[in-house]
Amino acid sequence: MGKLIEIMVHNKQFATPELLATRSGAALARPDHLENYLAGLPKGAPIPNWVRLENLPGVDIPTLLIHGRDDRVVPFEHSLMLLALIPNLRLVIFNHCWHWAMIEHPDEFNRLVIDFIANN
Repeated sequence: MGKLIEIMVHNKQFATPELLATRSGAALARPDHLENYLAGLPKGAPIPNWVRLENLPGVDIPTLLIHGRDDRVVPFEHSLMLLALIPNLRLVIFNHCWHWAMIEHPDEFNRLVIDFIANN
């Protein structure tokens, strides 16, 4: 789990023993979630699209997407694709950020979410 957490954050100072314990505890509390996720992945193949892309232009509600530019789990190009497909999407890309923007940039992340909720 420690190596996985290091993949999730750009700045290794965030990969603390406390975060490791929290994430491990959450995973161990619901092993069925991990089993379901892994069962949905093809063996040795790319991660599948779980959304029909042709349906995305029909999303007519305000949508906020926050992405770490250096994410090694989900490339930011995926977010650019969603930006092109979802008409009312606001995309914020954090520089020097990997997969966990909410941990690496908590103040700005929370401000963005609160502002988005308050204004939508």
